[in-house]
Amino acid sequence: MGGLWKNLKKAFTLQADDSGSNFITFKVKCDRCGEEIIAKVRKSSDISRIGIEEGPRNAEFFLRKEIIGEKCNNLIYIKVYFGYGYTVISREISGGKFVE
Repeated sequence: MGGLWKNLKKAFTLQADDSGSNFITFKVKCDRCGEEIIAKVRKSSDISRIGIEEGPRNAEFFLRKEIIGEKCNNLIYIKVYFGYGYTVISREISGGKFVE
């Protein structure tokens, strides 16, 4: 029974470092209260393909996301351009800071 439970838990747990994952994880810190927030975005629905003339050179995908934590009502806005393989080409943030 323990093996079944482990397999179920593994199937329903998001792995941020999983290269085959359908999610990309960003960690941000709120400018107002200092809360660190982990935002997971789905590649298949949160990220959009961009046109040839949009964004920085070699950009293929775009993300615009609003993030709010649990401690305060400060909205954090991120804008990210991705290249091939969802590598980050450029990113901007307001209302917070990216945490490496």
